[in-house]
Amino acid sequence: MVIHIGDRVSVSGLATVSAVESVVIEDSVLIARGVYISDHSHGVNADQPIRDQGITGVAPVRVERGAWLGQNAVVLPGVVVGHGAVIGANSVVSRDVPPRSVAVGAPARIVRSLD
Repeated sequence: MVIHIGDRVSVSGLATVSAVESVVIEDSVLIARGVYISDHSHGVNADQPIRDQGITGVAPVRVERGAWLGQNAVVLPGVVVGHGAVIGANSVVSRDVPPRSVAVGAPARIVRSLD
């Protein structure tokens, strides 16, 4: 499995999901316009153009059931967004987000719990 999208997932325009190994989007996730989710990155060796360096940093991504990714959010390799979590608009998620929490910013940080 490379990309798995569960039931009742809502994806708005211009969202991108890019996978080499695994991106799992569980049931009932809400993905706003412009969201970018990737399980890989690119090399950054100074001796050659980045576009010629291939893929590095591959790590699976999981967005658990009922999460909401706000407009233009970015989810980086190796991240788990917990069930029912909310990611604020324009946030860059570089670490796991616990279930039922709100994360905002670049890099995203937890600002509150929904419980």
